[in-house]
Amino acid sequence: MNRRTFLQLLSGGAAAGMSWPALTLASGNTVYPAKEIRLVVPFPAGGAADNLGRPLAQELSAKLGQPIVVENRPGANTMIGARFVAESPADGYTLFLGNEAGLSIASAISPITNVPVPYNPKDFAPISLLGQYGSVLSVSPKLPVRNLAEFIDYSKQNPKAINYASFGVGSQPQMMMEILAKKASIEVTHVPYKGVAPAVVDLIAGHVQAMISAPSAPMPYIRDAKLRALAYSGEKRLPSLPDVPTFAEAGMPDFEARGWFGVLVRIDTPDQIKAELRKRIWSIVQSADYQSVAIFPSGYEVPTVDPSELPEFLEHDMEQWKSIVAEVRNRLI
Repeated sequence: MNRRTFLQLLSGGAAAGMSWPALTLASGNTVYPAKEIRLVVPFPAGGAADNLGRPLAQELSAKLGQPIVVENRPGANTMIGARFVAESPADGYTLFLGNEAGLSIASAISPITNVPVPYNPKDFAPISLLGQYGSVLSVSPKLPVRNLAEFIDYSKQNPKAINYASFGVGSQPQMMMEILAKKASIEVTHVPYKGVAPAVVDLIAGHVQAMISAPSAPMPYIRDAKLRALAYSGEKRLPSLPDVPTFAEAGMPDFEARGWFGVLVRIDTPDQIKAELRKRIWSIVQSADYQSVAIFPSGYEVPTVDPSELPEFLEHDMEQWKSIVAEVRNRLI
């Protein structure tokens, strides 16, 4: 039996209610899990992160034989949820569905915004990625441009005339647009919003003209021609937006705007629990069922970084965002 067949059978068994044997910790007779587990999602309910978190909770609950409750704790660029997990017991009963916002960007941007990070990002241990993603440059159909080259030309002919939306000062959409502006030698005007929903509404209405973001929020409106997508920052085109060229294809090969979602726990969680969670969550992520329900519909990519490589990946991500912030710090506020 090959690995793919095994994981498909495993996923099917979970759906049928089959759970894996409980883990007995080496420190004694304590069995894990012995009670309900909560998965903290630092984003509003019903958003893109929920699309990854709730199917994961359902499948992981079946494997562990215990309920997993999704708890949305949005706010402060995911720092509210991250702080809650950082202050919870390190016993494997509080999982964190985090991303680069609270782990890599928050600490990099803090010296500029003077907003302290109420935890140490290195106090989290990565368990498994759930999805990776590039960013899509979306514009209002009212903007008279149809590709990246025309967008840049229009911006040069009309300095600061393009207002772009972000999810707040220091958010990934702001930094990515400012990186684009710097590379293209254009001037654009930042309009921060409190979340993706009002930003997309104003983008469709033409109150702002552009936004760089994960594909999940603008994708339905791109398909309905209510928004126009100019470029995607992946190495190859996104299957769910096959007509949208990559930035490299559009003439900007050195532009990178990548992100990730993953499960983390406190770093001092027992090693046995971390190891078991890694195996079980990674098996779910690699299953065709999870990919078809959670990853692909939201415009995410199947992770290419397995759990053994995650500590190095996260360290690199933190250093990369420090470099990005340093490059555009004068443009952020």
